Amino acid sequence: MEEKIVLDVVNLTKNYGNRVAVNNLSFSIKSGEILGFLGSNGAGKSTTMKMLMGLANITNGDAIICGKSIKSSFEKAIVNVGGMIETPNFYSFLTGYQNLKFYAKLYKNIGRRKIIEVANLLGLTARIHDKVKNYSLGMKQRLGIAQALLHEPKLLILDEPTNGLDANGIREINLFLKRIAKQKGTAIMVSSHILSLMENLCDTICIIDQGKIVETKTISEIKKSYSKHGTHFIKTNKPNFAGKIIQRIFNINVGVTKNKVLLTTDEEKLADIIVKLSSYKVPIFGAGEIDFSLEEMFLNIVGKKSNIE
Repeated sequence: MEEKIVLDVVNLTKNYGNRVAVNNLSFSIKSGEILGFLGSNGAGKSTTMKMLMGLANITNGDAIICGKSIKSSFEKAIVNVGGMIETPNFYSFLTGYQNLKFYAKLYKNIGRRKIIEVANLLGLTARIHDKVKNYSLGMKQRLGIAQALLHEPKLLILDEPTNGLDANGIREINLFLKRIAKQKGTAIMVSSHILSLMENLCDTICIIDQGKIVETKTISEIKKSYSKHGTHFIKTNKPNFAGKIIQRIFNINVGVTKNKVLLTTDEEKLADIIVKLSSYKVPIFGAGEIDFSLEEMFLNIVGKKSNIE
């Protein structure tokens, strides 16, 4: 399947008075690509997604969806988008089916057959005729995704789609999103505070901090850059001091993160290094082989331990 740019974000900016919430963002998503959008609380993640869905006005810049500007050709652009921002809202006194039927009327040629098909894809068949007020949070999340997919959008925007789901439900949504990206060529932009999910789901990761993009890389690029400094790590509260000792005594090049020294060596040499560092009274809190972690990479880049938005 030919990859085409479905979403092209160009210098997107959002101001609230004198506060810049989103600052000059530019990125793109191709057909069949799943982009993970990460940010700490207040980073501008949800605001960006709202602008892309027409739920917040754009101060400057633009978003081109399937070749159409969301600013100058809103209706032609937004018809290609399906999405769910934060907790989905439904008419609780109606059934799941009745809610989907209501949303289906916003588009052309979406009948009962399509509603049942989408409900089945999201595992809602057994409860689709129950009233939404009796749905769990996880069921409402599934219904929200079903609603977003009714018109088979080219771009799917999902903010915390696995919120309220158990481990099995998370796995099912993960597999489902991968399948529609691969089989239908749907471009997907997704956020989640579960970084292990993002690591396994996404092709590309975009990190936003204080309204600005600080990193955009494919998962394979992140793994490569993360491991380029070595095969093992030593965790300490004196990484710079420890790194200098290792370089001087063992003649090994090192990389230093916030609380680790990264180096290429084998287990036997690693043990010798730990003994030597201990003789210099360097506290050692852990050591071992480097195992790629999106969470650790995120915390190192953002530079603070805070909850994902």
